[in-house]
Amino acid sequence: MGDPLAIPGSPEFKGAVECLWEVFGGTITSVGFKTLDTHIGLIYGDSISLERAQAILEGLARKGFSSANIVFGIGSFTYNYNTRDTLGTAIKATYTVVGGEAIELYKDPKTDNGIKKSARGLLKVTLENGHYVLHDQQKSLTDVGEFVEIFRDSKIMHEFTLAEIRERLANGEKN
Repeated sequence: MGDPLAIPGSPEFKGAVECLWEVFGGTITSVGFKTLDTHIGLIYGDSISLERAQAILEGLARKGFSSANIVFGIGSFTYNYNTRDTLGTAIKATYTVVGGEAIELYKDPKTDNGIKKSARGLLKVTLENGHYVLHDQQKSLTDVGEFVEIFRDSKIMHEFTLAEIRERLANGEKN
């Protein structure tokens, strides 16, 4: 839909669907609405209530876009607005290798006040004075501290049984 207070022409002003249209294109429906290429879609998933969904659909229509490639996620709306942020936890990818090139991945939303920024690149966790400390942008793939490798190249490297997990919890183990 775009932010009406943003600078005209900026991505914030245009909105995600219009930006995706500019990159990937699409088709025009029989009634004249732009529809993103069928390989492209957008999830609106931030506490989407019926009112917010209606406002999004009206905004898309005003800009001449169909909602054919749009999905709404009710997310925290169904949980009284408790989110992973409320609970202080999230799982994000921070590093990948594509075509032999290492790439740091991170989250840094333009609309955020700084609390949703993620760690970057290779991570290491150390146990210091009884507390876990996260270190990002590490250089070594092997010095990961307290981490236990679970998956590599879509293969399970270490598997825990439910009984093992329950035993660790009962014993108060942290890793």
